[in-house]
Amino acid sequence: MAKGLWLLAGIVAAGSAAFAYRDQLGPDTPQLLASLISSAIGAEDKGAGAAKSAGAGNAQAPKTAQAAPSKKGAPGAAPVTVATSALADMPVILSAPGTVEPLATVAVKPRVDGQVIEVGFKEGDQVTAGAILYRLDDRLVRAQIKQAEAQIAKDEASLKDAMSIADRRESLLLKKYASEASTETARQNVEVLRASILSGQALLEAQRTQLDYLVIRAPITGRTGSITARLGAFVRSADAAALVTINQTKPIAVAFALPQVTLQQLKDAMLTNAEAVVTVGGPKPIKAKGLLKFLDNQIDKTTGTVTGKVVVENAEEVLWPGQAVTVDLTVETRKDMVTVPASAVLPAQQGMIVWVLDKDKKVSVREVAVERVIGQVAYLQRGLNKNERVVTDGQLRLVPGAPVSIRGEGQGGGRPGGAAQPATGGGVGQAPAKNTSGSSGGG
Repeated sequence: MAKGLWLLAGIVAAGSAAFAYRDQLGPDTPQLLASLISSAIGAEDKGAGAAKSAGAGNAQAPKTAQAAPSKKGAPGAAPVTVATSALADMPVILSAPGTVEPLATVAVKPRVDGQVIEVGFKEGDQVTAGAILYRLDDRLVRAQIKQAEAQIAKDEASLKDAMSIADRRESLLLKKYASEASTETARQNVEVLRASILSGQALLEAQRTQLDYLVIRAPITGRTGSITARLGAFVRSADAAALVTINQTKPIAVAFALPQVTLQQLKDAMLTNAEAVVTVGGPKPIKAKGLLKFLDNQIDKTTGTVTGKVVVENAEEVLWPGQAVTVDLTVETRKDMVTVPASAVLPAQQGMIVWVLDKDKKVSVREVAVERVIGQVAYLQRGLNKNERVVTDGQLRLVPGAPVSIRGEGQGGGRPGGAAQPATGGGVGQAPAKNTSGSSGGG
């Protein structure tokens, strides 16, 4: 009845408005007003029909409102996934970005001037120490060597003659047939020729060294870079550019920097040749193991960091000079830490918590202290013991003392939960229950 009155008032108001604005609405005003009234009456009829249908439905509702109790668990039991806490050794890992560096780098330059007549390698080749890289034109040096050898032979022949003359002068001097001055001159000629022979031998040795310099050999084993001197080029010892640069890549070094607060940990790690995992990023990350071999003798005043180097065997050359990598250095291992999956640890007002199951499959809240998170494993200082079951998924529906149903239990599809598996690598999180990259301090 009340709705009918409101409908009548609306029709009157619509008619008044149509009459007041009849000039703007035009000659179709009566038809428009009739259409509005008809629409309003139709809407009223539909509302009444819907109310009757709703009443009929409500009359049948009590028959269908009763839900069958759950067959998988107690009424209201929240489905959860669980895991069992376990003991594991916790690696204390310091993570930092690193840069791959060759263990040794040699820029090959000529020691003498000459023209290149042979190149014994190709760009990018792996060469061994002592391998011939270049040959320079040696014809002039070989000629000079022959000249020096001839001069020595000449001086040796002259020396024999001078020694014979000196011996005769000595005998004649004893018989008073020769003067002391002529005898002394003969002696000096012998000494001069001996000195000349020594000088010639030194010159010959220098020429032979020059000949060796005309054959340029690899000083180290490594991989060659770009060639700057091609066949036929004239090279000089004074040239600034190297003929080729060789980088030693097997083994190879990885340099990294950590905050100075980690200095003592790094010094302890140096004593034990601590192991590090070097990770090359990408769609398929590549990992390589190395040992800490170098720690800088001073701290960088600008950055407040200390530099270290890890040496990797790099037999497969997965690391390349100049490459950006991540270094995870294990500086310490702590024994028998309680571990749970990282998903079991949640933040709360009182700190970090876990939901623990008792033997009756009821849950309670337990406050824990997280030492650190590595990968998907949380290592705990206190709050939990070995072989306790914790909830790893479904915590949002839990309240203390509530019963739960374990997903997958009794279906033969596998265990409802497993022990936390300790991580073997990766970065170390500084914040509990979250694995963050970057360097972290000690335990």
